[in-house]
Amino acid sequence: MTNPSLDSLHGLSVGDALGAQFFVPGTVLGIDPPAPWPWTDDTEMACSVHAALTERDAGRFARTLDSFDLTHAFARRHDFDRGYGPAANRLLRLVREGGDARALAGELFDGQGSYGNGAAMRVAPLGAAFASDPGAAVRPAAATAVITHTHPQAVDGAVAVAVAAAHAVRARTAPGTPAEFLTAVRALTPRGAVYEALGEARALLDEPDPVAVARILGNGSRVSALDTVPFALWCAARWLDDYRGAVLAAIRAGGDVDTTAAIVGGVVAARTGVAGIPRAWLEAREALPHWAFPGLGSVAGPVDGQRPMLLPRRHPVPPDLRWSDQEWQRLRRGLTGRWASRTEEGVLHLYRARTGYEVLSVAVVPARDGSWRPVELLVETHPARFTGAQDEELLALLLRRMP
Repeated sequence: MTNPSLDSLHGLSVGDALGAQFFVPGTVLGIDPPAPWPWTDDTEMACSVHAALTERDAGRFARTLDSFDLTHAFARRHDFDRGYGPAANRLLRLVREGGDARALAGELFDGQGSYGNGAAMRVAPLGAAFASDPGAAVRPAAATAVITHTHPQAVDGAVAVAVAAAHAVRARTAPGTPAEFLTAVRALTPRGAVYEALGEARALLDEPDPVAVARILGNGSRVSALDTVPFALWCAARWLDDYRGAVLAAIRAGGDVDTTAAIVGGVVAARTGVAGIPRAWLEAREALPHWAFPGLGSVAGPVDGQRPMLLPRRHPVPPDLRWSDQEWQRLRRGLTGRWASRTEEGVLHLYRARTGYEVLSVAVVPARDGSWRPVELLVETHPARFTGAQDEELLALLLRRMP
């Protein structure tokens, strides 16, 4: 079996890139636009989600998703020219400059948070990794959403797309009807406006015309999750075995066509694999960035049998200590074979790889110059846990000052 998450990323990015061409005057449905097809913010953010998934053990992703890491991946990879909305541009710029991402996201739109489709557009590759248990996709999908979109409708839209991608992978070996597909997705979507609209989408499955369906469900023209996700999943359900047909149906309805086509493409490719994407479309799409494909395990997840610190104590941190981004990434990856690592909500935990005992933990915050500032360091003091020159060497390495 191919990698469903990677298949979904390719499907999402091709749909996004093709859909974006229909904002160019003269583009005609049914005639492939001239290559290359640049992708937009939909793909850029989806690549960060895929990288966060790939660099850890995929089987442990539900436990090791670090929204802190993903938040700053979004901010640092943010390319203003990729078509982000004004609110997202401002939020990601402020996060990059050291702002509190959670507070900034919650303050959007007079404190109600963004209800846009940005969280849903990027999440299909994550959902595709949870085919064995679609329900397990709900929590990490919500966690990726609230980084930028805290309104319940935006979160619910992201959950629905992730669950749809999970069920699309399951359809490779256990196909069902379009109605069964939407029923399964709806069953795991939180009760609310998106849930109700998915019920309307299911009732419209006998309608063959996507334009007519979009008049009822929306086509993303309001750039909200509510008027984007139900229609996109209607397209995916009706053409789950036909990538080309599904994406063209989404584009035919107009509206926010790069995003509807991205969501549809990400879900349907989770079913068809890359082999279902027209080769000419794959070749026309702009190449994906190299950073979207980190090595599996490049950020270690929890080691088997890991044990927490027994007697942690605070250790002073020099107030002017900074780590460059290169140093921070090296720490996240566990330094050498001696120490394994994991990160959770901006706290780096280092373990002795051989025994699984935690040696220390350090909380970090981003600095305005792009470096990372350690703000709290806890060190194991139990005599059987923190001993020897290697542990002292690790502590010295962490506390040395950048030149």
